Amino acid sequence: MTTNPSFSAGNWIAANCVGAHRLHSETVGVVSNFTLMWNFFEGTACQNNANIRTFESLAEKISQHDPHLEGLEQAIKFWTFRYWTGSEFMDRFNDLRFRQNDRRDHVEAVLRGEKSDLASQLLAVMIIVYRLRNNLFHGLKTVDMLNDQAANLDMACRALASVLEASGNYLVQR
Repeated sequence: MTTNPSFSAGNWIAANCVGAHRLHSETVGVVSNFTLMWNFFEGTACQNNANIRTFESLAEKISQHDPHLEGLEQAIKFWTFRYWTGSEFMDRFNDLRFRQNDRRDHVEAVLRGEKSDLASQLLAVMIIVYRLRNNLFHGLKTVDMLNDQAANLDMACRALASVLEASGNYLVQR
């Protein structure tokens, strides 16, 4: 019996989708990492129920322990630089496509530096990652846009790792 090599979504997309030949292999890796991290985050930290209310509870729970979250600080700096000019939000902030109950006002306040407490920052970061997740998983980020999203999704992975570490919800205890 012969074994087939494992399926490569990146190779298939590159061969079959318009514009996909420009998709960097690093981008495919970042998207794969993000998908895996989101799956782990939603399953362990959100008990398979990722939504704003769950994020609020998780942010409050984590903030009670007052951990130092270097990954959170990096994420806030990254997304502030990416979305906020210092006087207004850039067009790419609108590309997050906030829905009515997504607490856009809260995220804006954190990125403007008006809310800097740990719970507020945690919530804002989880909401940003959630918007990235929804835009990616529901087809709002097309193949030709993914290279431009690689750094964004990489930071989302780092932020999710930081939240998971602070939440104490692990499959393997340290």
